Amino acid sequence: MIRIFDQKKSKTSFVAVTIPKRGVTLLLFVILVLASGCQSPAYRAGGLPSEFRATASSGQRKIDFSRVASSGTSDSIIAPSDLLELTIATGREDEKIRPVAARVAEDGTVLVPVIGPVPVAGLEALEAGQNIANLAIQRGMYRNPLITVEIKLKAVNRITVLGAVNEPGVHEIPRGSSDLVSAIAAAGGLTDKAGTEVEIIRQSVVGLASNENEAPASTTNEAEEIQLAAYQGLGQHSPLQVMGNYATRRPNQSTLRLDLASGRSVSREEARLSDRDVVRIVPRVEEAIYVSGLVRKPGNFELPTDQDIHLLDAIAMAGGRSSPVADKVYVIRRVKNRPEPVVIQASISQAKQNGLENLRLAAGDTITIEQTPSTAIVDVVRQFFRFSFGVASTAF
Repeated sequence: MIRIFDQKKSKTSFVAVTIPKRGVTLLLFVILVLASGCQSPAYRAGGLPSEFRATASSGQRKIDFSRVASSGTSDSIIAPSDLLELTIATGREDEKIRPVAARVAEDGTVLVPVIGPVPVAGLEALEAGQNIANLAIQRGMYRNPLITVEIKLKAVNRITVLGAVNEPGVHEIPRGSSDLVSAIAAAGGLTDKAGTEVEIIRQSVVGLASNENEAPASTTNEAEEIQLAAYQGLGQHSPLQVMGNYATRRPNQSTLRLDLASGRSVSREEARLSDRDVVRIVPRVEEAIYVSGLVRKPGNFELPTDQDIHLLDAIAMAGGRSSPVADKVYVIRRVKNRPEPVVIQASISQAKQNGLENLRLAAGDTITIEQTPSTAIVDVVRQFFRFSFGVASTAF
């Protein structure tokens, strides 16, 4: 018998509701099955042994670029393989001042006509001109020369950057500042999927390599006016022909793996990059948990890297309980060096009061909110009233 109060007529009426015998039998059968199937798991959350508990998060391991030694230099600093334009004025009346193009050798010197090799790497253009003039006087070549130096073309390394960066691909980096930090910056920085490990695949070359950073030879006037000092006295070959020749390249790969969050400083030699080296930012492994059972939005949920996730947090991530009386929870956890997973039982009501019951979760945990006799009864009653009031609304 169900009592219904009619507010409009200000009276109470009684409606007789008969539950079919088949429905009662089905309800009792569900209760008995659930009761008989309930078996206590091996462990309770509150008394879980320490070896089965998830370790606390130490916070996100962050890349510390301050520990990466930089070999970078300013673009105004002369570096090996840079193409320079030299202008030498000796002061003679009949002198024809013509600019001379010269490339900086790997040892940091530049071959200047008449004067010979002069160290210029690591200097500004103005300093390099003064250095050349001083050596010219010391070597007795000129009395008071005026020498100017201009950087016509900076040498670049072509570095391939792959993995968890915003702009993967081949990037040209000035050779004087070709290092790990510059390569990551050229690739647009790291994505939110980046881990802390970096692989550097070095493409070292045995023997003289071809220089691919030469000045373009398409301008006829410049080609007529510029003499290449570094290639004088090479017989019948013109400077541009000699510069275009390719030497035999024999690649020899080696791989260096660095953890930029380990606390160890990365040396300048480790961070240095050469032409055709490959840098790969290793993506971090995503860790997740799975929530199922009596929740509104079951599914996989990624664990954050900078905080702990507990049982009540996981239920909230899954939209909360779908049954107001659901309380029983199983957590299935795989433990290293253990063939069978560990089954842990917890209680939602106790988790709200006891921190040990509010279990800290680990990557790979499966959390299921279990069906119980109480939730089954509530579910049947809900279905019944939904059906009864549906029929009543159609009758009136």
